Amino acid sequence: MATTSIWSIKNNLNQSINYIINPEKTINKDYGKNSYSYLEIENTEYNYKNEKVCYVSSLNCSEYNPYEDMKFTKEQYGKTDGILAFHGYQSFKENEVTANIAHEIGVKFAEEMFGDYEVVVSTHQNTNHIHNHFILNSVSFKTGKKYNNNRTNLTKLRQISDSLCAEYGLSVLDEDIGYKSTYNHKVLDNDYYKTLKEDLDNVISYSITLKQVIERLKKLDYQVYSRNGIITIYRNGKDKVRIEKAFGDDYSIDNINKRLYLSRQIIFKPLPQRTIFEEYSKTNKTHKGIYGLFLYYCYLLSVFPKNHPKQYLPYSIRKEIAKLDEYSNQVRFMTSKKIETKEDLDYFSKTNYEEYKNLMGKRENLWKRYHRAKSEEVKSEILTEINDIQPRIKELRKYDKYCKDIFERSESIQNNLNNFDKNMQKEKDNIRALWLLLSFLL
Repeated sequence: MATTSIWSIKNNLNQSINYIINPEKTINKDYGKNSYSYLEIENTEYNYKNEKVCYVSSLNCSEYNPYEDMKFTKEQYGKTDGILAFHGYQSFKENEVTANIAHEIGVKFAEEMFGDYEVVVSTHQNTNHIHNHFILNSVSFKTGKKYNNNRTNLTKLRQISDSLCAEYGLSVLDEDIGYKSTYNHKVLDNDYYKTLKEDLDNVISYSITLKQVIERLKKLDYQVYSRNGIITIYRNGKDKVRIEKAFGDDYSIDNINKRLYLSRQIIFKPLPQRTIFEEYSKTNKTHKGIYGLFLYYCYLLSVFPKNHPKQYLPYSIRKEIAKLDEYSNQVRFMTSKKIETKEDLDYFSKTNYEEYKNLMGKRENLWKRYHRAKSEEVKSEILTEINDIQPRIKELRKYDKYCKDIFERSESIQNNLNNFDKNMQKEKDNIRALWLLLSFLL
C-alpha cells in the first residue's frame, strides 16, 4: 500500500537534491557501514535485478551533478524563475516491501510518470516505513514546458503508483481511504470548506464581473486576494484556501470568467411589453412607440435589472442554523437507538465502532482480492459485495461522529452546570450573610 504526494520547490533546489540523496538514509545496509556514495561509483546503466550500493537513481540527467543539468535546462528555455522543481513522496506499508523492491518501483514510477523530465529518485530507510523521494525539474528537457501539478496529474500519480503496487503483489489503497489531496479531504469533511464553496457558487451565480464576485465575498466576511492568476479566500482565524486547488479546475480565474460571461448573455425572447415594464413603472401604463422600444432594449441589455440579487444570511446565522440541524439529528439518533444515559451511549459507541472496524477490514480485503483478480466476472462479484457493505459503513461512520460529538458536548454541559451550581451557592451564601448583617444592625 503506497501513499503519494507532491509539492513545489521555490528555492534551494540543490539543497533539496542533497537531502534526498543523503547516503546516511539511502545506503544499502547489506554493503555495510563503509559503503561509498553512489557519486563515487562507476556510472553504469541501472539494472533492476542488481543490488545498488546506494538507492539513488537519476533519470534524464547526470548522476554526478543532477542540479547542474536541471539548471542548464531552465536557462536553455529561459524559465529560471517561479517554481524550480517538485518534490514527490511515495511511502509503503510497514514491513511490506524491501528497499531494493521499493527503489525498483520508484524508478519505474518516475519513468512512466515523468518521462520527459529530469528526475532524481532515492529510497530512504531511516523510518519504519520505507519510502521513495523524487526531485522533478519543473521544466521539461524535451519540450521546455513546465510541469502542471493539477488534479489530473495527481490522479494519474495515484493510478500509476497503485498499478505498480498491484503488479508487485502489494496492497493497494481502496477508493474511499484518504487518498484524496489534503484540500479534497477538507472539502469533504470540513464544514468551513463546504460553506465557502457554497458561498462562492452563490455569489458567482448572481454576479456579472470577477470584481463583483470579490466584493460580494468580502461583504460575507471573507478575506479575498488574487495574485498570479490564483484566487485565495479565507476567514480570520481559518485556513487560507486556493479555490482552484481546493475545488477543481472549474474554479480557475479563466473558468470563473467563462461562467460569468455566460450569465451575461442576452437571450432575445418576444416578451409582452407590460410584463417587461411592470417592475420599473409605478403604474401599469404600457409605453409604446420609440420610447417603449427604447425601454425594451434597455431591459434586454441589462440596463434595468431582470431580477433582484439573491440575499443570503450572514455566515454567523447560517453557522448557528447548521448547529441546530446537527443537534436535531443527534436527538433523533438518540431517540431511535433508545439512548437515555451516558452508559447507554458508551455501550452503543463501543459496539458501533467494533462493527465499523470489522467492516472496514472486510472492505480492505475485498479490494485486495479485486486488484489481484484476473477474471472480470470475479471482479464484478467483488464489487457487488463492496457496494453492499458501503452504505452500512457510511451509516456507522455517521453514528460514530454523533457519539463523539455528544460525549464532548455532554462533558461541557456538565461542567457548565457544576459552575452554575457553585455560583448559585455563592449567591445564596452572600444573601444569607447580608440578612444576618441587617438583622444585627436592626
